[in-house]
Amino acid sequence: MTRLTNSLATAAAALLVTAGIASAQNALKAEVPFAFHVGSKVMEPGTIRVRMLSGTNGAHAMIVNNYDAKRSYIVLPRQAGDPPKSWLASGEAKLGFDCNSGTCVLAKIWSGQGNAYDFYGPKTKGGETMLTEIVMKADKGD
Repeated sequence: MTRLTNSLATAAAALLVTAGIASAQNALKAEVPFAFHVGSKVMEPGTIRVRMLSGTNGAHAMIVNNYDAKRSYIVLPRQAGDPPKSWLASGEAKLGFDCNSGTCVLAKIWSGQGNAYDFYGPKTKGGETMLTEIVMKADKGD
């Protein structure tokens, strides 16, 4: 039964990746000059592409991809909510990183409209969260 469950989960993930790649209208990219954690994985610096995937019940998953490093991770948000006021005022899609402990963790994504999504990641050490923001632009598929 475990083998069947693993196979189904792998097939579902492959379908999510395929659906995300096919839907370029909601693809965004940004130049991230530092390595960062995506959940428990580490993403190298470079051109980062983010694709938002919508589920049938409105739930979102995101594909975070570094094409040059040939790495992609599917992440599920911890929660959705209002973006920070400064993000709303700018109207620009953004990635937010918690870089409090010297290690950066993907903490928040906002597409420039609707909800911002918060993510799980490794705990940072003490102090208040310092959000490092990077603007994302529409991915023209270069």
